[in-house]
Amino acid sequence: MSVELSPMEAFQKYAALGPDFLTWLLVRVLEDDYPKPRSEPGLKIDIQGPLLFISEDGEARKVTLAGDEAASAPEVTSALRQGKKLTRAKLIFTAQEDTWAFTLDAQFFDLKSIKLPVPTVPDLNQYLQMRIEATMRLYSLVEEMFTDLFLPLRLDPEAWKEEAKSWIQKAKSQG
Repeated sequence: MSVELSPMEAFQKYAALGPDFLTWLLVRVLEDDYPKPRSEPGLKIDIQGPLLFISEDGEARKVTLAGDEAASAPEVTSALRQGKKLTRAKLIFTAQEDTWAFTLDAQFFDLKSIKLPVPTVPDLNQYLQMRIEATMRLYSLVEEMFTDLFLPLRLDPEAWKEEAKSWIQKAKSQG
């Protein structure tokens, strides 16, 4: 089931769900159980630091974890257990021979510091065209994951409650 909105409409309407999306993706990647976009069923995702977790309440509002292995640090489990949401992380998408690395600032749904696959063609026009296509492909993958895979789950109150409850239970059992 997908939400019947254009990508821009979905991002504008549901941008506040960015931290939920990024936290959901983190948990699914850590469990090696993330849904794959229909357009790229072989997509591999890695999440690296710096990771920024933010809480709306409590004493420690922000937790930042740095390093390539930050996502597997015990502090991630602690942050999830405390109800913090991941608001910024470096993501690496690999599809076939292409790799994109970028920072997703989930509070604003900004993709930053994008590193695209580097085409090996001698022609400058072809090179630029391939870079533009790689950028569009990345945005399309993020859009598909958000609108088709995450949003239907998030907009179903019962399903989302069960999903969030399972995160907290797993975090408590690991902590």
